[in-house]
Amino acid sequence: MARTPIWRHVFGPRNGAPPPAHAEALARAGVSTVPLDREEPRGPGILFFDTIDDALCSFLREASCNGLERVLAVAVTRAALAGGGEWVLLRSGASDVLTWDHAPDPAAEVAARFERWSEVDRLVDAPVVRNNLVGRSPVWTSLLRQIVEVATFTDAPVLITGESGTGKELVARLIHTLDTRPRKHDLVTLDCTTVVPELSGSEFFGHERGAYTGAVGPREGAFALADGGTLFLDEVGELPLPLQAQLLRVVQERTYKKVGGNSWQRTEFRLVCATNRDLLEEVAHGRFRADLYYRIASVVCHIPP
Repeated sequence: MARTPIWRHVFGPRNGAPPPAHAEALARAGVSTVPLDREEPRGPGILFFDTIDDALCSFLREASCNGLERVLAVAVTRAALAGGGEWVLLRSGASDVLTWDHAPDPAAEVAARFERWSEVDRLVDAPVVRNNLVGRSPVWTSLLRQIVEVATFTDAPVLITGESGTGKELVARLIHTLDTRPRKHDLVTLDCTTVVPELSGSEFFGHERGAYTGAVGPREGAFALADGGTLFLDEVGELPLPLQAQLLRVVQERTYKKVGGNSWQRTEFRLVCATNRDLLEEVAHGRFRADLYYRIASVVCHIPP
């Protein structure tokens, strides 16, 4: 449950009068709320609203310190989010948006949101994060929160984008470190810029003895080595299209065959990819498969310059 008081405020034609039933439900869920100090709207907050306009967005930017403070925007009715209004609120600084009547127990969901955010912020300030990814700006803090949350609370594939030298591999290593899977295995890194096309099958799939000239013994590839751990594909945008198709099958099916092998092997790994290319532009020009992009980019973390 929430450990610190959270301000609540209603934005709309009610002149700021909070919905009593909502406030009571939050109290029962363990969320301690206090009226908003309009002179200094600081700290985590819940913003109830029934319409989206410029005044609401301006207030969100102020109250959230442009996204630095956690503000949960709660639509009193579904109609308030018509036309994709949630994206407007997120761009204005809301940490998340939900509709009060979308779930059987919305107050418990609100409490769970703040409980998770509290744990994320605790990890963001922990030495394992601060000693590796250094910075305090609002943009950097927002990125750290995203990295910590996706690493700790999901197993989603992550695509890390950004210019060369901005620390994409450090982010990948942190995601692996924070991953909470029991009996987690190693992080396996494969630099896609160094993969020789003629030997790419062996690099990824491994090979059996005698699979080709020079294959004097069997070899495990990246998919086998990453089983139970994390596979980090650095500069994934450099992969040629034929290899992209093969990678897509493994990501979808979690099975592969070694070069020269007859039996299917199974593998389970978390996939983290990085690139300094704009992969959506590569997709538009036919240089990167759209289906692979959407498989590897469940979460996109963009590292600023």
